[in-house]
Amino acid sequence: MLKHIPTLLKLAGPMILSSSAVMMMQIIDALILSHHSPQAVAAMGPSTMAVILFQGILWGTSGYAGTFVAHHHGAQNPSGVRRSTWLGIHTAWISGAIALVLAWPLAQCFRLARHDPQVTQDEMAYFAICMAGSFFPVLSAALAGWLSGIGRSATVTGVTFASLAINAILAWGLILGHGGMPRMGIAGAALATVLAQAVAASLYLALFHKAGGFKDPVAKAFDWVEMRHFLTLALPLGLRISGELIAWTFFLLFLGRLGTAELAASSIAFRINGTAFFPALGLGQAAGILVGQARGAGRDDEVPAIGWQSLLVCEIWMLAMAVVFVFASEPLMSAFAGSGPQAVGIVAAGVIVLRFVAFYCLFDAANVMMGSVLASAGDTRWIARAFFAFSGVFLASVWIVDQVRPSLEGEWTLATLFVFTTALTWSWRFRNGAWKRIEVLRESTPSC
Repeated sequence: MLKHIPTLLKLAGPMILSSSAVMMMQIIDALILSHHSPQAVAAMGPSTMAVILFQGILWGTSGYAGTFVAHHHGAQNPSGVRRSTWLGIHTAWISGAIALVLAWPLAQCFRLARHDPQVTQDEMAYFAICMAGSFFPVLSAALAGWLSGIGRSATVTGVTFASLAINAILAWGLILGHGGMPRMGIAGAALATVLAQAVAASLYLALFHKAGGFKDPVAKAFDWVEMRHFLTLALPLGLRISGELIAWTFFLLFLGRLGTAELAASSIAFRINGTAFFPALGLGQAAGILVGQARGAGRDDEVPAIGWQSLLVCEIWMLAMAVVFVFASEPLMSAFAGSGPQAVGIVAAGVIVLRFVAFYCLFDAANVMMGSVLASAGDTRWIARAFFAFSGVFLASVWIVDQVRPSLEGEWTLATLFVFTTALTWSWRFRNGAWKRIEVLRESTPSC
């Protein structure tokens, strides 16, 4: 019986909307910036990627508090839920302070790219402002994990869309100088993002306060032993998130050596693939919560069914999107390729790339779903080690092909094999049952 699917879909709906809202925020900023200057649009891509790369470690680590929360919620331990949430909050304070100190020095690294001087200034401004405000999204990740872990994912969606609306209004005013606000260009886009994230963090804090999260002195107290245990499981997840971004960024850099059309087509294909990936990510987050709650309640026997049934749902979704990518590849690419003289070449290359994307989507379902389930079961360290090993082989292989016989088809074949290998490995690891030997919660504590 597929008894876990209705619960999965009920929990996943809001999480799919929340994960998709992140993509919507970036699209809105890019559209508004297109009315400011082409240099700002050019700077948006590298600077946004760099922000996500560094913040990925931070919010991936703090957000893992949601896994601890789900385990304690499954064990019906409200004190443990509050204590786990505070682990994420403490992580946010520490990482936010580190990001604030490193924001300006790291921003100087954009000078090494030797881009157009104005583009470089825009890249540095956007990165420095967003990094300086890293505390807010990292804190939000921890508190969103708290709400999701106790099954209140719809509340997370509400906060996310409120933040999205605020970002859109502030970006319109601060980028272009409307509504009596100063015209700040890309710096305005960064400031709008940070302010919207600050509002989201404030809403989450208000909800946590209302739930009594600040009235438990034991939960608030900083316990280094407990924090160290948390970080041994959470930090590998954060590193893996950033590691994945690094791997695909270097892949794009290699593709850029083939030519502008190939790079543009691949970049567009990644954006189109987001329509399949972000809903799958929401499904994976929902499956992870169900796994955490089941393990916390001592129902490890239910975890395999949760994992495989979740994979079935995700596979159906990915199959549907793969069909769209194959049969509508040309109009999809044409919508993003523009109408300039290079558009024909971009569309032609994009049709080829989208066929690869459609094929690897079928494996990416297992990559996302099994990765989420294993992480929630506590198997983060093994996943991180295996992923970095696979990434090294992948990038080395792409480099060899780039040196010996560079081609769009050859390099995308390697990317597809990379996704296939990780998906197969995560599925094997889950079926192997090694996660059963991992204790996410350091010790049992009485509920209160």
